[in-house]
Amino acid sequence: MFMKSLLGVIAAGGLMFAASAANATVATYTDQNLYTANNGGAIGIRDDVDWGLFSQAQGNSTVNNSSVATGSTMTTAVGEKITATNGNSQGFTVYQNGLLTGLPNTRWDGDFGNGTNVLSTQASSITLSFNGAITGFGIHAQTVLAGTYAFQIQAFNSAGGLIGTVTSSGTSTGRASNSFNTAAFAGLTSTAGNISYVTITATQGQASGFAIDTSLIYHFANNQTSGGGSSPTPEPGTLALLGAGLAALGAVRRRRNRA
Repeated sequence: MFMKSLLGVIAAGGLMFAASAANATVATYTDQNLYTANNGGAIGIRDDVDWGLFSQAQGNSTVNNSSVATGSTMTTAVGEKITATNGNSQGFTVYQNGLLTGLPNTRWDGDFGNGTNVLSTQASSITLSFNGAITGFGIHAQTVLAGTYAFQIQAFNSAGGLIGTVTSSGTSTGRASNSFNTAAFAGLTSTAGNISYVTITATQGQASGFAIDTSLIYHFANNQTSGGGSSPTPEPGTLALLGAGLAALGAVRRRRNRA
């Protein structure tokens, strides 16, 4: 009888953990102001990823029109390691938006913020993998060619399970307009802090490639580690239930020892 009760306690604890994961809230955004306003403070530590530093980490002396091989890794200011891959053997090119020097084809004078470093690809998608799970991810994107475009972000956990998808669309003015701060934005967050990698895909207007700007990622504020990893904190009720289960296991062991 006692063992049945103990098994019930342990099973209830497992169900509570499963329910906690299942009840994780995923929020999606197409407005950067709402994304940043809702995800700072108690939810997370903001960690902007500068692709100029990414380029320099690969040994490039200058940022504009610098090449970065697919599969390259950089470390952010708070210790998150990010690996960028795509399906194009030519890898990536990093540009500084609004840099008014050099030939037009060697710069990105487009719809991102003035002076922003952007990561571009001729492939249809970019995958960014994190060494530790994060809470949120968001970027602006723009296609090379002028015209309407759309892109989506899909977030996955460490097991490859899809956490959520967000889609955004806009009108690109191309790479020679200096129409600053008009690129479309997309972002999403998970209260479970279980985003291990994201895939950004241009779903419309991608014929000549696209670019993304400074990535806005978040980590749990109360669980940030030097390695960039994070994990959700168990609820007090869950901890109490597990404690009761462990105490019961100890009682069984003591009873058997006396016998």
